[in-house]
Amino acid sequence: MKVLFSWLKEYIEGEIELKRVAESLTMAGLEVGAIEDFQGDAVVDLEITPNRADCLSLIGIAREIKAILGLKLKKPSFKIQKELKETNFKISIANSELCYRYAGRIVKGVKVSSSPEWLKKRLEASGIRSINNVVDVTNYVLLEYGHPLHAFDLDLIEGAQIRVGTPRDFGMTEVEITTLDGVKRKLDCHDLLIWDAVKPVAIAGIMGGANTEVTDKTVNVLLESAYFKPERIRKTSKKLGLSTEASYRFERGTDIEALKEALDRAAFLIQQFAGGEIYEAIDVYPKKIPYKNIAFNTEKICKFIGVNLSEEEILRILELLEIQLEKKDSFYIAKIPSHRQDISIEEDIAEEVARIYGYDRIPAELPQAFKYVEENYELTKKRKFLDLIRNYMISLGFSEAVNFSFMSADDLDLFEIPQNDRRRKFICLLNPLRQEESVMRTMLFPGLLKNTEKNTARGIENLKLFEIGRVFIAQQSASLPEEPVHLAVITKKEDFKSPFKDDPYDFYALKGLIDGVFRYFKINNVQYIRSKETFLHPGQSADIFVKDEKIGFIGVLSPRVLSKLDFKTKPYICITELDLDKLFSFVKTEVKYKPFSTYPPVKRDVALILPADFESQKIFELIKSFDSELIEDAFIFDVYQGKGIPEGHKSIAFRIIYRAFDRTLTAEEVDELHTKLVEKIIAHTGAILRDG
Repeated sequence: MKVLFSWLKEYIEGEIELKRVAESLTMAGLEVGAIEDFQGDAVVDLEITPNRADCLSLIGIAREIKAILGLKLKKPSFKIQKELKETNFKISIANSELCYRYAGRIVKGVKVSSSPEWLKKRLEASGIRSINNVVDVTNYVLLEYGHPLHAFDLDLIEGAQIRVGTPRDFGMTEVEITTLDGVKRKLDCHDLLIWDAVKPVAIAGIMGGANTEVTDKTVNVLLESAYFKPERIRKTSKKLGLSTEASYRFERGTDIEALKEALDRAAFLIQQFAGGEIYEAIDVYPKKIPYKNIAFNTEKICKFIGVNLSEEEILRILELLEIQLEKKDSFYIAKIPSHRQDISIEEDIAEEVARIYGYDRIPAELPQAFKYVEENYELTKKRKFLDLIRNYMISLGFSEAVNFSFMSADDLDLFEIPQNDRRRKFICLLNPLRQEESVMRTMLFPGLLKNTEKNTARGIENLKLFEIGRVFIAQQSASLPEEPVHLAVITKKEDFKSPFKDDPYDFYALKGLIDGVFRYFKINNVQYIRSKETFLHPGQSADIFVKDEKIGFIGVLSPRVLSKLDFKTKPYICITELDLDKLFSFVKTEVKYKPFSTYPPVKRDVALILPADFESQKIFELIKSFDSELIEDAFIFDVYQGKGIPEGHKSIAFRIIYRAFDRTLTAEEVDELHTKLVEKIIAHTGAILRDG
């Protein structure tokens, strides 16, 4: 909020210095963001927190300065000399749950023209443009009291009445109204409006209608001052995408008791600047809102803020804040003024005492712990597990991405996720910022793909990214979603041949990276099975299983999906995503060591010709099931298709390492064992032994 300092000084008795005021307000929680020059005067730009609606006015800020510096408040002095009696005009509230109070005053015989220059200057310094003397007065009083007002052309109000309610209160489902900005807007049955006898004339608390606008032709004016339910104003304002000075204050909560004073002040100033005769106020207040009473103990206040203040000092501070006090045995009852809607519990009282006393005067001390909190060992282990994976990825040259936890429902269609897939169980946001981020994410890799698209558009050809974060899966039987932690990794290179022999961006490099995670955490029984994910390349992808439970997938992005993305070239993109919660459950908590063999190993290689779609994992399963303790390890070192291999087939070459713990193996012993093993593999797979 921008405040003209020379104007602010009018509401304080005594001299105040700009620098001291700026420092004091900032230390008390009303941060001064900037001090600007405006036509030789200073404009203070204040950052007002959402809970301090009372400070969205000059009187509110002056009230704070009074309390902080121990000065006196000087409110505007005015008195309406003569009021005429109004008998024909009526005001009624049809929905008292959304409109708690509505007051109006009629001023007849006004002359609408431009405002005095000093008034224009004050409005302009506060960021409000001058319109005419009547409308300017309502804005002037808005800045003074923090209470929005609206002026209607009385002669354009049909039926000599004002009604306050929603379309539903008057038997309608929706209505249209053209607001003062010239835009036609639709309001539904829940939105609160101001009506005359026939039509809506304003959107309550937000903006007036063009059909009752005050213009140069206006002679008679109706002034409105009301209190509307903050939640309703905020919902309507957000839905319409329409935020005004009035809605900004109404949705935070204005002072319901000050609205009559603001109305009288506006009527007085209109008569001063535009002439006319003032009629008595019509004030409809169906059910008066009681003051909040909060019990507190001064000793507890001192413990809360950590300073031993005397009871007299605490009471003095609260009196400066206009909080009335009543002594009750060993405690006090604080009667909270209507402008301080942010104070509702005893801790709020303590905060006010600390704020006015001065946060900078409170010594910094460690809080006393009355009970030690036992360490959650399971949570500590999981955090360490995630940190180790993060450090592992960074050590391999990957950059960590941190994306919002949102995605678009269209992403699921783009990646052809089946309708019965659990990743379709997403949670929709009630108020998304944009359609592309309208649901909680059920996968991480779409976000990484968007990161890759943006980086590619900026000329970065090769990328290695990872992200560790939660995904959100809706549960039918529970109100809260399942929130597993996932790891997603993406590598991308342009479609050209690497000048290096070992290309670090291919599918096998990414698989080796994931295997490194399994090895580090001593996770065995890992299987790679041909993937059924439709967004992955059918020949270069696999689902990852640990002990027959799927924990993720790995593969090359399908060319079909790639063509739908915003890439000018055809990059080679590999992705993997793992459920780290499931992976963590397989981490061994106890590691047992055994001595290694001191005898030399014996290696044997074999190449088999198999169908092109044969899964090599089956070979390892057969080796593992072979009844011999002499097999130490086995791995594939070559896969070949081409000259010398029948069409539709491939050659898989693998090495088996034999070693004994108690002796050196003989060549004859190994050859016999190796022959039996190869015969078993051939018998179960139908493979052909490749010669040469």
